[in-house]
Amino acid sequence: VEKEDSGIKNLILGVSPPILIMEQFIFSVHNQSEKIFKSLLQKNRDIIHGAFVLDETANRVIFRDTLQIENMDLNEFEASLNSLSLLMSEYSDKIIEFSKY
Repeated sequence: VEKEDSGIKNLILGVSPPILIMEQFIFSVHNQSEKIFKSLLQKNRDIIHGAFVLDETANRVIFRDTLQIENMDLNEFEASLNSLSLLMSEYSDKIIEFSKY
């Protein structure tokens, strides 16, 4: 999914019944830092839908959300996209800072 003006680029949708998985790469972690991880965890509390997660190597920060397919409607899907868009607009300065760490 692409909507760059909303901060959405290369959003990957995966289906693993009974859920839809949404993932977007946010930035690479060059130096694992307690400060970065703590800040991301604290920001997770503010995110309406989805969360920051680390990949298996802890070197990539990803936005991830999951939705139940069976009862999912367009409003739920759009809410997840809007959550990511809002996150990217509100937190972009920190994301840029962390990506340079």
